[in-house]
Amino acid sequence: MAVAASGPKLILPTGRWTALLTIGGTALVILIVMNPWLIISANTPTGGDMGAHVLAPAFLRDVLLPQGQIQGWSNDWYAGFPIYYFYFPLPSLVIVLLDLVMPYGVAFKIVTVLGLIGLPAATFFLSRSLRLGSTVSAVTAAAAATFVFMESFNIYGANIASTLAGEFSFSWSFTLSLVYLGFLVRAVRDDRKYLTWAAVALAATALSHVLTTIVVVLASIPILWWKDGARRTVSAWVWGFAIAAIWALPLVARIGLSSDMAWTPLRSWDELLPIEIWLLLPLAIVGMVWAGVRTPRVAPLITATLIPVIYYPLPTALHDWLPDVFVRERWKLWNGRLLPYWYFGVVYFAAVAVGVGATYAARRLPDRISRWWPRGLAAAGAAIAVYLMARPDGQLPNWLPWAIAVAALAALATSVLWEGPVSSRSVLTVTAAAVLGLGGLAGVAFVDGWARWNYQGYESKDRWPEYQALMEEVSSLPPGRIQWEANNKALDPYGTPMSLMLFPYWSEGHTSMEGLFFESSLTTPFHFLNTAEVSQAPSNPIPGLEYHTFQFDRALPHLDLYGVDYYVSVTPEATATALESDGFTKVTESGPFTIFELPDSPLVEVAVNRPVVYEAPSDSSFGRLLRFVGRFFSSSGATPRPTFQEMALDWYDDTALLDTWVVADGPDGWPRIHDVSDITDRPVSSTGTVSDVVVEDEFISFHTTAVGVPHLIKVSYFPNWKAEGADGPWRASPSLMVVVPTQPDVTLEFGRTWAEWGGLSLTALGVLALVSRLIEFFRRKRTPYGLRT
Repeated sequence: MAVAASGPKLILPTGRWTALLTIGGTALVILIVMNPWLIISANTPTGGDMGAHVLAPAFLRDVLLPQGQIQGWSNDWYAGFPIYYFYFPLPSLVIVLLDLVMPYGVAFKIVTVLGLIGLPAATFFLSRSLRLGSTVSAVTAAAAATFVFMESFNIYGANIASTLAGEFSFSWSFTLSLVYLGFLVRAVRDDRKYLTWAAVALAATALSHVLTTIVVVLASIPILWWKDGARRTVSAWVWGFAIAAIWALPLVARIGLSSDMAWTPLRSWDELLPIEIWLLLPLAIVGMVWAGVRTPRVAPLITATLIPVIYYPLPTALHDWLPDVFVRERWKLWNGRLLPYWYFGVVYFAAVAVGVGATYAARRLPDRISRWWPRGLAAAGAAIAVYLMARPDGQLPNWLPWAIAVAALAALATSVLWEGPVSSRSVLTVTAAAVLGLGGLAGVAFVDGWARWNYQGYESKDRWPEYQALMEEVSSLPPGRIQWEANNKALDPYGTPMSLMLFPYWSEGHTSMEGLFFESSLTTPFHFLNTAEVSQAPSNPIPGLEYHTFQFDRALPHLDLYGVDYYVSVTPEATATALESDGFTKVTESGPFTIFELPDSPLVEVAVNRPVVYEAPSDSSFGRLLRFVGRFFSSSGATPRPTFQEMALDWYDDTALLDTWVVADGPDGWPRIHDVSDITDRPVSSTGTVSDVVVEDEFISFHTTAVGVPHLIKVSYFPNWKAEGADGPWRASPSLMVVVPTQPDVTLEFGRTWAEWGGLSLTALGVLALVSRLIEFFRRKRTPYGLRT
């Protein structure tokens, strides 16, 4: 007897499909909050640091990569700086790759969100690697949204607010660091084949941000005590460093030549325990204890979570305890930058507790429940979303209709596709994930508006015509360096207070004295001193410097020393003061901006006084370590000698000394000093003229009639500069270079040193080993098991 067909009797799938639904749904919600319809517009992104970040990938695309380099020299900021030596190339390389098939602005914006929308998948992968169960893993993936929606911090990294502030490389590296931990745990506990991917993930983490790399390397230490843990973990470290060495080795070798922004350590416990994690902390403790008892695999993640808590008070506490030891050696590892791992850990382990609760509840429910349950839950979720996201003034975020549409589609799919009962475990998993996601989403206040501000771009701002007119006016002027007035309130309406950093992006041959990568140039602190002197409301971001606000008479010799050609004012007060100041000649105006020309200042200048040599303690990492250790064994109690940078700051503050350059090394005939008070003018015996000066990226040349006389080259110092036709270059105060010509025609080129060649060689070996391992892997996959040797 035939049985009539009754239609499909599908059951909501569990396991893999539930995980994909949770991961995909969480990533989609994050993307919706980021305003994807604006991401695919071709406008140039702006907002915070992001509005200045657009210059560097374009330089990588247009200058470095055509020369076969990923790092080099740029004159666009700070009178020249080493680009991608102290900043991270991987996200920028992906921007350039995407730019091959889409507009630059779209490529840039897509890369800024990839780290965020990849976090749910990375979190799920880590949880599965820790063997926490499918339900717990899916819930932790959803908790990634709770973390990225946090608004209590907007600069430390890894959440949406920090990413929109410009820390998109950190969000990339944070996500990759979780993947690294997952692969490393699998490589030690399951199969050594995962060691390959652990090394690759570690290299990608390092190439995206160094601070996250420090945390996860430290978090790997507990694995050293597992069986085969030491050998495989160290192998992953060595291999990962080798792959990344093309960038990492020059970073390590030159880190002493980066500028110290002297970030003040955080002290408030409100930073460690923001209100957003108060309710989650008890759950997190339960989840951490449960996970720790269940499996030792979770030890690395617990370590990563607790490292920021342990480190948080150290810079302050040890400064108070050992002031003589730490007075000179700053804690460059700012404790605020580690906090994202603490916040994430609290959210993650709270999600573990929720997932365990969902698993426990599912075991006490029937395996299958009515399909009306998911329909009702989806409808309830949509109603709760409307209620929670509505603002008191009745306005809703732009992305809310999309979120409601997603919930409605989920309910519709449930009604149409599944006519039979559904898995109770799946329903509880998705419900727990939705509760966490909606809980995080409920607290969202400003990131939606911030995302719209950033991704609408410069071109959509009301004052874009003024900004565009300024750039066109500057483009009509002869090439030169530009110092501009810093004023956050006046400049922010154009997209970001850093909008004028993009003079070299919008105009040909005009460089900005201020740039984004603050730590990347020795000129940075001296530039901010100059900025204070020509600004009514400067930011003065480096604490401890002797700023002289709004003193144009001091600014003129300083700007001359750096070869600055133009000054751009934005406030009426700065414009009026410049008009009344000697040496500031009004060229044109482009309301509200006024452009002034400064006295001619050649980029190569003949000395009027003999330079003096200050032989400072080494700025290398090894030299700093020796000085640090030596203080513990010193009984003299003597104050350590100032570094060259500290001496140069004292020298720079006294404008009467600017004609006598202090250098870090030089011929034996140059006087040696121990303090700036030892400086006396010693006129040189002959003079001359300089002509045919050419200053390009990675190339400088000039002709001089003063052979044998010291010459100041007004380009920031870096040891990769090599001179032909001159002795030197030597590092000179404040942050420039001095050479002594041995022939009339002198050239300097920025080239590779042992650090770059060594890094390139190590990367070649690391990649070769990776390719070899992949070939072996695919060969074994294609070989019948019985024929393998």
